Amino acid sequence: MPEALIPAGLFGPDLYLAAAVVFVGGLIRGFSGFGSALIHAPMLSWIWGPQIGVPVTALVEVGPVLLLAPTAFRESQRRTVWALGLPAMILMPLGALILISVPPDDMRRAIAVIILLLVVILWTGWRYRGPRGIGPEIGVGMVGGTLAGASGVAGPPAILYMMASGDASARVRANLIGYFTLVLIGLTTTFTLAGLIDEAIVWKTAATTLPFLAGTWIGMRLFPLASEHVFRNIALAIFAASSTWALLA
Repeated sequence: MPEALIPAGLFGPDLYLAAAVVFVGGLIRGFSGFGSALIHAPMLSWIWGPQIGVPVTALVEVGPVLLLAPTAFRESQRRTVWALGLPAMILMPLGALILISVPPDDMRRAIAVIILLLVVILWTGWRYRGPRGIGPEIGVGMVGGTLAGASGVAGPPAILYMMASGDASARVRANLIGYFTLVLIGLTTTFTLAGLIDEAIVWKTAATTLPFLAGTWIGMRLFPLASEHVFRNIALAIFAASSTWALLA
């Protein structure tokens, strides 16, 4: 691609830092099927501000979805995936309105607090013990969609709900990947219609996609080899560190 087509100032310290962040996020995404946004959202919002960081957090997932979604949909419980995903897509515009309306520094800190709360819940081992079925799944999807539009993080409600299902980890992973595929479709549409995706965001996404894909590929190779317990604790520590940094910086 001719150099003249590349925006001036694209390659700088901010982009190199963002590339490192998304590589680490890709490792976690490839291994567990989720979790990358829990690193990307607070850190990219700190680097570029929420109205750039949140859309890039969503768009950079396109590559891994192409890698993970076909297998995940074959192995997932499709009724659960759609019951979570469709309500999430419907509520995303409300979240995008919050993203646009809240001052950037306040939004960045709110994103960090949401993720820190999830990390604390996961680390304590708390599990959802409430009712299951179509009704709770719709409610979980609605909350997740609102969070996704506002912060790029659709995972916390769905993760907590899925992890309490008693299903095998491979089934939980497949369900979450299927859910996040629908979330990505909804977020891309919502952010485009809200005017949150412009040329600068497209270039930043393009420049960070390769390191994210590399991290995702390595994470996928580690899935059958590494200890799930050890990897989970490492991932939670990274989530906590990145969110704390974004909150206090």
